[in-house]
Amino acid sequence: MPVSIESLHGKKIGLVMSSGFFGFYAHAGCLKALHTCGLKVQGFGGSSAGAIIAAFAASGMDPEAIERILYSIKKDDIWDPEPVHRTLFAALKFFKGWHGRLQGKKINHLLQNCLPIHDIEKFAYPCVISGTNITLRKREIFTRGSIADAVQASCTVPWLFRFKHMDESLYIDGGFVDKAPLTALADSMQPEVMIVHYLKSENLRSTGNGFIEKLFSPQKAWSLAMNIARHEHYLLQKRFLEERGIQVIELIPRVSRVDPRHLEQGRTAFEEAYAQVMRQFC
Repeated sequence: MPVSIESLHGKKIGLVMSSGFFGFYAHAGCLKALHTCGLKVQGFGGSSAGAIIAAFAASGMDPEAIERILYSIKKDDIWDPEPVHRTLFAALKFFKGWHGRLQGKKINHLLQNCLPIHDIEKFAYPCVISGTNITLRKREIFTRGSIADAVQASCTVPWLFRFKHMDESLYIDGGFVDKAPLTALADSMQPEVMIVHYLKSENLRSTGNGFIEKLFSPQKAWSLAMNIARHEHYLLQKRFLEERGIQVIELIPRVSRVDPRHLEQGRTAFEEAYAQVMRQFC
């Protein structure tokens, strides 16, 4: 349902952006739409793709600058695979001891070059970046150190990226345990309103047993169950915030899928998210 902009003016607003593979284009479109509507967001949070845009925004970057950066990114800017023979050798050992295909150095370098600040302690606004600490078996909210390292850790999709090593722990994608870190941002900034830009997992958009007809059906079922768990966790957080008297506004767009081979689709996803958020607030 459309939301009255007037009802939000003067209120303390937080923005949480969910994980969603290369969904950072859509999140940037949302951010620009909120800015166009004149909404002042005072705190940001995100996991994985959402962590990228949260970090940019909390660093004080305006939506237009973020948009320019995203449109300039090429696959070579993030693609640093290990030599093919190493991956093949790992396969012969059934990937025992293997960490992932991409080394992650390029994405870290890209973040370092794009961010106007480099330390979490220097964020211009409260910012929550969620990661999965697989060494200590817990969700972790990064509160100090390198922004680029924290965002990289939050974006470390297993198999695609090597595990991120920080402070004697290994990290993977924050979206696996906290798809949209609502409670962490609420605790950090005590908002009156929480806006959530939530990229719903594709296999949750319909019901039924169609996955049975697909290749690797057990894997499809496992993936579906994991996404159900993540979504249920999100719903629990949403309910908890509402019980605390925080207004939660959900923005759940349908946007074009973007992947490393088709980054040109990023512009389309950006524009789709922008248009959908604008409609929501009109």
